[in-house]
Amino acid sequence: MFLLFVALIAGAQKAQNNRTILFVGAHPDDETAISEVLHKYARSGNKVFVIIATDGKDGTRVTKIPAGDSLGMLRKAESACGCEILGAEPPIFFGIERLDTKIGVGKYFKEHQRFRDSLKARIPAINPDIIITAGPDGDTHHSEHIVVGAAVTELLLAEGWVDKYPLYHFAWKKGIVSVDDGSYTDEQYFNVKISFTSEDEKKAIEALNCYVTQYTAAELTQEAANKLKDRSNTIYFRKFEVKKGIRNDF
Repeated sequence: MFLLFVALIAGAQKAQNNRTILFVGAHPDDETAISEVLHKYARSGNKVFVIIATDGKDGTRVTKIPAGDSLGMLRKAESACGCEILGAEPPIFFGIERLDTKIGVGKYFKEHQRFRDSLKARIPAINPDIIITAGPDGDTHHSEHIVVGAAVTELLLAEGWVDKYPLYHFAWKKGIVSVDDGSYTDEQYFNVKISFTSEDEKKAIEALNCYVTQYTAAELTQEAANKLKDRSNTIYFRKFEVKKGIRNDF
């Protein structure tokens, strides 16, 4: 009986370590928001995939490289660097131009449809046990982050995949946020917390340093200091759930 118990425990542990985790983001570097968690699951034997909608060719905030394909290629290489350090599979790029109306309303609608079509084909091919993306706040209130999270949610609802591919939004506590704009979720709505080790944190910092077109040296130093200062080593998530059944009133 004891041996059977040990075998059952070992089997359960093996199952936990053979899951497929999928992160969906708008830009190269979006996965750095939760890279500690992605590394934790990768080092535990799970497969970790990262889908990125765009190639980030317009991300000129701190670089002198002009917007365009050359910058996009560099950002894709940065993302490949980050994923390799985290132990994730090579990033999957959909090549969507943009997911906002800076490209014009009509073109935005076409790109949004192309993104949804790409997700519809790729998600079943990956067959994830867990999907992670930004929630309604877009992590930083970035419009393309919000669109990506909403598009993933829309697809799961449209195709009846809510239970098949469980979706989790990462979220921050009020007053303990990773961004400057005050993005947070009331703690009563958290239903998952993932703790990570100093090893995971170290790898997250190492991966962050791949993104030299997006952060100055001073910013990278400050980001690393912020991570090390936060001793909680925990990231919270909110599972997207839908109650089934029809009622005759609200």
